[in-house]
This record gives sequence, structure tokens and C-alpha cells, in this order.
Amino acid sequence: MHQTTNLTFNLFVCFFLLSTTPLFAQTDLLDSDSYSISVGGASVTLETPFAAFYNQAGLAELESVSAAVHYQQLYLTNDFTEMSGAVCLPLKTSTFALSVWQTGMTGYHESRFGLAFAKKLGPRLSSGLQFSYYMMDFPENGTIRGTFLFEMGARYEFPGKQTLGIHLFNPFGAGIQSNFNQRSIPVALKVGAGFPLGDKLKTYLGTSGDMEGNYKLHGGFDYQPHEHFSLRGGLSGKPVRYAAGFGYRWNFLQTDLAVSHHALLGYSPSVSLTFNL
Repeated sequence: MHQTTNLTFNLFVCFFLLSTTPLFAQTDLLDSDSYSISVGGASVTLETPFAAFYNQAGLAELESVSAAVHYQQLYLTNDFTEMSGAVCLPLKTSTFALSVWQTGMTGYHESRFGLAFAKKLGPRLSSGLQFSYYMMDFPENGTIRGTFLFEMGARYEFPGKQTLGIHLFNPFGAGIQSNFNQRSIPVALKVGAGFPLGDKLKTYLGTSGDMEGNYKLHGGFDYQPHEHFSLRGGLSGKPVRYAAGFGYRWNFLQTDLAVSHHALLGYSPSVSLTFNL
């Protein structure tokens, strides 16, 4: 009976996600840690400090003060990198988080600074929101312009440990105006699910996109043969991007490594460190 319930849930999730994907387009949502990258960006249900970047509701389940940092070398180009970090403070029924993200190369950078709040609304339901300031360094005139962004999300866990998550980014359609052009930041939505297959295997499925008709599908798995060690893999597109990685947890430190491959641009290795204090 329990296996039948799990199968019914998994089929429902697959049909739901596939039916929603034509409504939204490819987004600028960030996969700003190696765990998310290694499972193909199907990260909207994850419970890590990096949830500050892809669904703030996942912060509500954190139990200890934590700090996390991430570094990615994009497409094996020496001066094209992405860096991010988050500090999380859990309270009795809520969590606060500060986050920072930056990407770019010599002469051009994009940055985002965020303040997130997540709260448990019940034993299975949590929600979160974040206010951010996003900046771009425009190389054509040597100026820096920015705008305020808002995002919010929710997460629900079923009795069988299956989870559903949803995240809405920039619902008010904020953008940045320079002296010569307008940088559009799309309204974007990400929907996803996670479900265990036995005690050692977790699978993830998601879709993301904006209102202009582009979209992505995301899928991945996390196999944990040992209490402290995980193997992961994932796929997303379009364009097709596949990834692999592993994680190791020892005492207060979680280390995650990943490498992803973009069909057009090549490989991007990354590393993330999470300190649970």
C-alpha cells in the first residue's frame, strides 16, 4: 500500500511539472552551490543555506547556525567566475539569512546582496521571502547601476518524505536602466519535487522559466551509500547541460564538488563548503 501511494505521488508530480513547463521561460535563477548544480538545478526543495538563492522556504528547516561559500570556474575560463555565500541564523520557528553572489570577468561584474526570512507555517509547510539589491557594472560607460528585487517561495513535505516546492522570482518585473540600454530581469517561476526511492536514493524533478515562452526541465538524483558520502548526477535543458558531483560530511563541515557541461560552452567545475556551527 505504501509503495502504491509513492508511485501515485511520483506520477502526479511528473504530469504536473510537464503540464506547466510551456507557461514559463528560461530564467536567471541561480544554482549557486555544487549540490544544486550536480542535481541539474532541480533544487527548489533542498534544505541548505544556499536555499537563500533558489527557494527561501528551505531555510526554515535548518537547525543550527551555518555559513556556506561557493566558487565556480565557468567554462574553464580563468577570469570568468561565480562566487556566493550565505550566513543563516535559525530561531525557534523561523530563520534569517544574509547572502551575497557575484559573477563576471575583468571589466564586467554582476552582484546581488540579499536578506531572507523563512518561517514554518505548520509541521509540514514552510514559506520564505527575500529582498535583494542587484547591481551591474556597465563596461560601456564605467558606471554601476542597481535595482531592488523581491522573491518568495513555499515548500511542503508529505508523510512519505516526498516534497513539493515553488519559487517566484522578481514578480514586479524590476529592471536596470543604463545610459545606453535597458537590462530586463524577467519574472520567473520554478516548480519542483523531491521523492525518496528507498533509504539511500533521493530523486528530484523540476521546471523553471519566465513569461516569454522559454523554459527548462531539471532532473537529478542523490545516492548515499554511506552516512557521510553522497554521489549525485543531473540533467537540464535546453540547451542540454549535464552534471555530476559528490558530497562528504564530516563533523561540522559539508564539502560538495561538482562539474557541469554546457552543450555549447563546455565544462564548469565548482566547490562548496558549508559550516554548521
